[in-house]
Amino acid sequence: MASICASFQGLSLGAGAAKHAPAKLSFSATLRGTPLRASTSKAVARTEGFTVYAKQNALKRVRTAEKARMQNKSRKSEIFTRSKKVYTTIDGLVKAGATNEDEFKAAESLISATFKVIDSSVAKGTLHKNTADRRKSKLCRYKTRALEKLGLYTSA
Repeated sequence: MASICASFQGLSLGAGAAKHAPAKLSFSATLRGTPLRASTSKAVARTEGFTVYAKQNALKRVRTAEKARMQNKSRKSEIFTRSKKVYTTIDGLVKAGATNEDEFKAAESLISATFKVIDSSVAKGTLHKNTADRRKSKLCRYKTRALEKLGLYTSA
């Protein structure tokens, strides 16, 4: 109770109090670090109440949101890193002029590992299902176009 009383030390009545006119309230106060909010009103009789937030719940919400953001960021970063490895591997095979599909086994194993990470991020809620499908399709398309470019694959 003492902390609430101490927070009203900044309470001041405007100059209109001496003239018997409605006074305006203005103050700034905090309760345990949380700002107490009150709107100013034109008449003292029409003052509006305070809004005091549940500080513990808000702080826990901030902590959990930050933790989830970092985990999501890590998963997305892993997806981009693995995808980039797939693209550079396939580009290397194209530049080397691969002569058969067996040389693409390394790229296929990287694609498989990338699919696994993408699917797990969908299961955890980091990516939407359609976004995951689009990224997987992009990887497969890249491999297929590389095979077509080398003459090892013809589309139907």
